[in-house]
Amino acid sequence: MTDLAYYFSIPLIQNMFAATALACILCGTVGAYVVVGRKVAVTGGIAHTTFGGVGFAYYVMSVYGISWMSPMAGALLFSVAAAVVMVVCRRADGVREDTVIGALWAVGMAAGVVFMCYMDRSVIVPSSYESILFGNMLLIDSGKLAVMAAVSASVLAAVMFFYRDFRIMTFDRVHAKVSGMNVTALDLLLHVLIAVTCVMVANVVGIVMIIALMTVPAAIGSIVSRGMAGTMAVGVFSALAMSFLGLLLSLAMDTPPGATVVMVLGASFAAVLAVRRLALGAAAEE
Repeated sequence: MTDLAYYFSIPLIQNMFAATALACILCGTVGAYVVVGRKVAVTGGIAHTTFGGVGFAYYVMSVYGISWMSPMAGALLFSVAAAVVMVVCRRADGVREDTVIGALWAVGMAAGVVFMCYMDRSVIVPSSYESILFGNMLLIDSGKLAVMAAVSASVLAAVMFFYRDFRIMTFDRVHAKVSGMNVTALDLLLHVLIAVTCVMVANVVGIVMIIALMTVPAAIGSIVSRGMAGTMAVGVFSALAMSFLGLLLSLAMDTPPGATVVMVLGASFAAVLAVRRLALGAAAEE
């Protein structure tokens, strides 16, 4: 208990838990639309394009001295651009969405590697590939936490404001069109919100494992609850509970926080599926 109190007195640990809480709240809400709307692959494609944005930011900062182009800003630029491309290509004839997702996924990662190869390392020393891809919560300072809080509040405000429209579009796009909704604009906005959420989550678990935090809690919510609001509520609660447990385990076992959180997420999802299967089996026998 004394060791735990000591850990929580350290500002870096406090920032780690605060950033995780913000990411969990975002994932529980935005992730509900990802899971129910079957946009998991879309999320994976957008998430991996953020690596290209990180590499671009390091290149621009080191070569051209543009200091405001931080890795987070570059990631936002590339992820939002990827979201827009996906929506535009969906409306184009003869272009399969899964093909576009795969192309953006690969090109985004490749662009990040190329940009970081050409950056001037005598000016800026970038974070390691391991930190970028798999996360390093200890790099979250108070300034980055403040940016995350502001961006997260904006995303949540948009999700709540367009809740009814997003819900109708997610469950029945045809009904949404017949009702006079601008489905294309709503779809574009939802993709942009997913992109911004991916960047915020990348600060916690890294680029590669974004998809786990974005989908597993919401998937649990969709299993144990009915309706979009219930899925969101359960998703937020389960994300917070599992992520905090993962962080505590990482402190106790001295393991990478992001990876430990994802392992807990995976184990929890497997447990929920097992319990659900047993419950369905028992109901069938009756």
